[in-house]
Amino acid sequence: MSENQIDWPGYLREFHSATPGSTEALLSRAVAGDHTPYRWLVRAVSGEAKRVLDLACGNGPVARELYGRWVVGVDSNAVQLDGAPGPKVQADALHLPFANEAFDVVTCSMGLMVLQPLPDVLAEAARVLRRGGVLAATIPAVRPLRRGDLRTLTGLTTRLRSRPQFPAGGEITGLKEQLREAGFIVMESQRERYAYTVRSIDDARRMVGALYLPGTSAKRREHAAAWLAQRAHDRDGLEVAIPIRRITAMRTKLALN
Repeated sequence: MSENQIDWPGYLREFHSATPGSTEALLSRAVAGDHTPYRWLVRAVSGEAKRVLDLACGNGPVARELYGRWVVGVDSNAVQLDGAPGPKVQADALHLPFANEAFDVVTCSMGLMVLQPLPDVLAEAARVLRRGGVLAATIPAVRPLRRGDLRTLTGLTTRLRSRPQFPAGGEITGLKEQLREAGFIVMESQRERYAYTVRSIDDARRMVGALYLPGTSAKRREHAAAWLAQRAHDRDGLEVAIPIRRITAMRTKLALN
């Protein structure tokens, strides 16, 4: 099934209502050195930022990393949002219920690739950011990978008979240009390899269960999870690479359109 044939709003609503917190459960156990993707994201948030909006917040892992700061979580899915700390608001990213320049920072963990249409989402993020405010976001990446990572990832997708899919694609081709058109200047774009360690069938199911795989049956997912668990057993643990890109941009003006 191609991305163009997928009812993405319906798929995402059903996925996150059926498995709330699945993405967070995976990424909170993925590490690079001393940090998770959530900790890496909040390192881009200045200590002077007083008002933070966490876009597509899920069950609130970013807000928990920013404990003690004033963070408002926004998500369109009520089931996901139920597990997030307050304050929180159920809202569409295209129509944020906040005044112009209400925030110093907008964070978005692994959400830009599913929020559509992305140019309008970025323009709305720019609207609620003060001039000089920062958008800090993470998205999937295709690198960096180590020797052996491709073998594991290829074996996984072969057994799933699919690869993870997103409405905007993985690395979001043209993201820097879309940010510029929304009124941002890109300050940094970095990539990091995170590793999720599989040691049991439960670990493997957590990995496979967090992937967006429209059209992939539960039986196929279980087959892939069993393969991961067997490889992990044979090797006394198996690292599955999760490459992530962090991009930080400063709002300089409102969208060009």
